[in-house]
Amino acid sequence: MSITLSIITINLNNKGGLMKTLDSVNSQSYTDYEHIIIDANSTDGSKELILEYEKKNPHLTYWISEPDKGIYDGMNKGITRAKGEYIYFLNSGDYLVNNNVLSSIPFDGVQFICGNMSIEYPDTTHEDIISPDTVDVIFLLKKFLPHPASFIHSSLFKDNKYRTDYLIISDWIHMVESLIFKECSYKHIDVFVSIFDSTGLSSQNGNIGQLERDRWIKKKISTPIYNALIEADMLKSSELGSIIPITLHRSYKTQKRIKFITLLLTKFFK
Repeated sequence: MSITLSIITINLNNKGGLMKTLDSVNSQSYTDYEHIIIDANSTDGSKELILEYEKKNPHLTYWISEPDKGIYDGMNKGITRAKGEYIYFLNSGDYLVNNNVLSSIPFDGVQFICGNMSIEYPDTTHEDIISPDTVDVIFLLKKFLPHPASFIHSSLFKDNKYRTDYLIISDWIHMVESLIFKECSYKHIDVFVSIFDSTGLSSQNGNIGQLERDRWIKKKISTPIYNALIEADMLKSSELGSIIPITLHRSYKTQKRIKFITLLLTKFFK
């Protein structure tokens, strides 16, 4: 029997956060899913909590508690075990917004389905993250899509799992490779999917994430092309962008500059 959705939860010594995550999954009205839990040998009672959850939720098809090489190693273990058409990561501390949210997701074959997410801060305030209707290289070079609100077709993980040589940004790298290099299909659904725990690894190590992103970009994109992309984005968002059609026939210098950026963009996409 085929399964539509594989929910993968990664945990390390976060029993309190894991309890919120498991409760939100167990209460879903949606039933066409399996749940996979990868615990990194926790010592805080998380394993005992998973054993209790196993008795309550028949959708838990696999769980393990053993040392690993980091969060992406744990995610890859979950991907290896997943049987669903789509894969969804809801790590310990993150939780679904209500009991019916998974029933509102249209699993229609689009390879990357992305909803909205709310970040929960320690002082109980929230920040909403609204995913874009379209995604291009400029957006992904500067921003990100919310991983805990993304439903990723399992085909995108075939021979391309998360890199374990990066601490923070391997999910972002996978997004860039899937959406830009492979040109996979993408759809934004205007639905708030999850609440993201801001005390997690990625939130507490933003500087490391930026350094890792810069390192990956330098390996993949030459400095002139990267600068041209950023310049094109600044031009598009400025008032100058609205008068480009007027200035193109008046300024030879401006016309040459725009043509240069366009050529660089074309080279990058090729």
